[in-house]
Amino acid sequence: MIQTEPIVAWLREAGPYIESFRGKTFVVLLSDEHGSEVNYSRLVEDLCLLHALDVKLVLVQSTRHAIDRHVTARGVPSEFHATRRITDGALLIAVQEIVGQARLAFRGLYTRAMHRNRGTAPMVSGAFVTAKPLGVHGGVDHQFTGSVRKIDIAGIRAQLDLGAVVYLDHLAHAPSGQLYNLASEEVASQTAIALHADKLILFGPTPTCVDLDQTALTELTSRTLDRVLPAQTPEMQRRLNTAAIALRGGVKRCHLVHAATDGALLTELLTVQGSGTMVTGEATARVRPARLDDLSHLLHLMQPLEEAGSLVRRSREQLEAEIQNFMVMDCDGRILGSAALYPLDTGTGELAALAVDPDHTGVTIGTQLLHAIEHEARNRGLQTLCVLTTLAPDWFSERGFVRASLTDLPDNRKAMYNFQRNSLILTKAL
Repeated sequence: MIQTEPIVAWLREAGPYIESFRGKTFVVLLSDEHGSEVNYSRLVEDLCLLHALDVKLVLVQSTRHAIDRHVTARGVPSEFHATRRITDGALLIAVQEIVGQARLAFRGLYTRAMHRNRGTAPMVSGAFVTAKPLGVHGGVDHQFTGSVRKIDIAGIRAQLDLGAVVYLDHLAHAPSGQLYNLASEEVASQTAIALHADKLILFGPTPTCVDLDQTALTELTSRTLDRVLPAQTPEMQRRLNTAAIALRGGVKRCHLVHAATDGALLTELLTVQGSGTMVTGEATARVRPARLDDLSHLLHLMQPLEEAGSLVRRSREQLEAEIQNFMVMDCDGRILGSAALYPLDTGTGELAALAVDPDHTGVTIGTQLLHAIEHEARNRGLQTLCVLTTLAPDWFSERGFVRASLTDLPDNRKAMYNFQRNSLILTKAL
């Protein structure tokens, strides 16, 4: 029997993302390092699913690993200047064959996936990118290695508006008719910038970025890129630099996704925690003051905790009247947590209604909300923060609270103490 609970939970989490993706444009850099043909085939199925959800897709094929294998088989070391491969005449001929094989292989997988999913969207490729020679840098002639001169945005948009999936590679002609080998990362980033794409998705063989202590990072902002760049593999550094260029050019978000993990694309895009590393200009999850239009979200968040007895029950009318006391954790319009600050007297405030979505208790939402409440309490001139809890005294103790008694509470809070709940009282000096 199929276990329905995980599937239903995943669909509920994915729902808001699916709705927000309709009509959006994603540029995807495809890696040719997918672990197996089965993984690549499943990725193409996932891309077809995104298209069925009304996402406009521009795909850019990389053949870096295939070119590396070709060069190794010849026994001739590939020459690089900085990070750019020098393309001589013999290599250019080989790259044409490699790129052609990759295009035909992808087209076959795409056709099969479309047929299986009863889709009708054509895959369109063409002369959408114009090249220019990279020329001589540092005394090194790059020969047939080129750079992006122009992107035919009108042509790409026309195809996307007709419902097609646009497929690009890293070979492009200059106005002279000469063919050049471009960096696929440059093609992807410049296309995303020119299209004002909503997302640039960069596949590669490394699962996630890591911090300096080698812990996985699921989200980065452009301001922290330079700090963590030295800890990455050369391949991940290349993707991060590509993401940084795209963000500076106005792309809203970049996702670095593991090519060899089945379902990594859908997990990264359709769940809060993701599967790779998201790079943004600013943090996507933020604590902010609650608004009246958050009421339904707050009720949904707090109801199971109220039914379990860990939170005091509040009616919709009470929440509406007290909304100015609440802070929420907002992630892409989803409320993942809440907390409230109630001033009790001139020096003491109460932290209340601290709630975290049960599907995201493993992350630091509660701690971030606590810090936001503490900051707000200090801004209001309060010196002490108290909390009444029945289930989480250790959690608060780990964050600087100490046990207190009923006599330590202000008189107005003593009068409202519920002896039936018998909550433990903790306080923290601000």
